[in-house]
Amino acid sequence: MGAPKRYSDGVTNIGKAKTLSEMPMLDPTKTYGVFDDFFTYAAADWENDEDGTGTELISATETGGVLVLTTEGAQTDDFNFVQYSEDGGTTPSTTFLFALGKKAWFKARLKLSETTANISSWTAGLYINNEDPIASNADDGVWFESATTSTDVDLYITKGGSDTVVAGAFQCVSGTYLTLGFYWDGIDTIHYFKDDVLEGSVGVGTSLPDDATCAISFGLENGEAAANAMHVDYIGAWMER
Repeated sequence: MGAPKRYSDGVTNIGKAKTLSEMPMLDPTKTYGVFDDFFTYAAADWENDEDGTGTELISATETGGVLVLTTEGAQTDDFNFVQYSEDGGTTPSTTFLFALGKKAWFKARLKLSETTANISSWTAGLYINNEDPIASNADDGVWFESATTSTDVDLYITKGGSDTVVAGAFQCVSGTYLTLGFYWDGIDTIHYFKDDVLEGSVGVGTSLPDDATCAISFGLENGEAAANAMHVDYIGAWMER
């Protein structure tokens, strides 16, 4: 195995004579963000919307920290959605604002117990406060979504309810972990990834949600009267200040 290069004096991306220029590490203030690896789950950290009695529990069988969201399953359209909270679980923390000249990143690793047609649908990404984004898409945000009629994963870029949609950006498979993410280049394009491989790029046109703040969000909804589960290994988003 090749040995790593060792920079004993540190590395920096900070210009000379700046406040942190002599600090032997990268400037942590250039971006802001949230990352959760789900070694624990505190209900106060997430605003939760449910139809039926779902659960939000850390997996007792998977290693590395995995959150398991389940739906009740008593009826079609039971759902369980969460958004990162700003105040102990009552209100979503809508702190992410897309802007020209400011790059942004989103990444998550998850799997669905069922993704076949008419079983479950799900979302993951950044969007405004929304109780059930499957029943009524968020008016603003950038997120991935898979509907009950397909195993396709679509990418939504939405401003004021006007969408740019990449239909069938990639596929999901029941019981198989999927790493998904996107990168906003700060200019005019969002690049989207599956399992850390670039799948494609799309111009945002007039759909970039640059006038509404968004929250880290994810969850699932039944397509029939059967309980389903979403396993989330990690989720995170970052933006340039």
